[in-house]
Amino acid sequence: MAESVDTLRGLIVLDKPSGITSRKALDIAERRLDAGPLGHCGTLDPLATGVLVLVVGKARKIQDLIVRSEKIYDLTVRFGARSDTDDSEGEIVPTEPAPEPLEQAVVEAALEPFRGEIMQVPPTYSAVKVEGRRMHREARKGRPLEAQPRPVMVHELELQSFAWPEAQLHLRCNSGTYARAIARDLGENLGCGAYMSSLVRTRVGKLGLDDAVAPDEVEISSVIGIETALAAFPRLNVPLEQRHLLLRGQSLRTPPGFPTEEPCFAWVDGKVVAGITFVEGGTHFRTKRLLV
Repeated sequence: MAESVDTLRGLIVLDKPSGITSRKALDIAERRLDAGPLGHCGTLDPLATGVLVLVVGKARKIQDLIVRSEKIYDLTVRFGARSDTDDSEGEIVPTEPAPEPLEQAVVEAALEPFRGEIMQVPPTYSAVKVEGRRMHREARKGRPLEAQPRPVMVHELELQSFAWPEAQLHLRCNSGTYARAIARDLGENLGCGAYMSSLVRTRVGKLGLDDAVAPDEVEISSVIGIETALAAFPRLNVPLEQRHLLLRGQSLRTPPGFPTEEPCFAWVDGKVVAGITFVEGGTHFRTKRLLV
């Protein structure tokens, strides 16, 4: 007999295959697990493969915190053409006249403006809302919307290899950054056009491909207990006598020198009790999501 979802509290790391939506991958895992509804922590486009984190049972309460985790990708950028979706799934239009091949040093130098906090326009085919409407839905109706540039954080962007017309890039960024928009904008800056031809997400927060299973191989043992799954995230140990204050959502003082990095989780007596958020400039913290 399958366990009840009430007895499960943890995460599943899927290795999503190319060619299916994140929703389809989740549905396959959900049927395999047979333990009630699952949630996911940030979608991957059908083209993309790699880490898709699912939340099980009470762990769904911290779904939004995991979504905000840092992401790591390996992507391929193909120069000399443009795509209406900014990736290989869209309509590909070769650049005319055909551009001269670029030198590797030129491509490396062109990456510099994309590091740190940058302003990025989301792809036309994205889930971003403009005036309450999803951009991808309106684009498919022939009514593309224009989004305003928004700040995103790129911690690392490195050229792994290059052979015209393709470059292999390594990207470490905050949630909300579009890898295909980086490919698009890199091509525009170089004057030759470009789109993303492949994408692998290798890590979400501390959860990587080494932890992952295929959707059709999910079973009860695939559920990583929440204490194990969150052990590598920033952790605040709350004294047992202050547990009731935490459960009430009252602010508690952050220990001096503690790195106020989110997502962060409060532990009491060896158990994860809640996701937390820092307030008052990081001097205090309070409950964001309870797990009990």
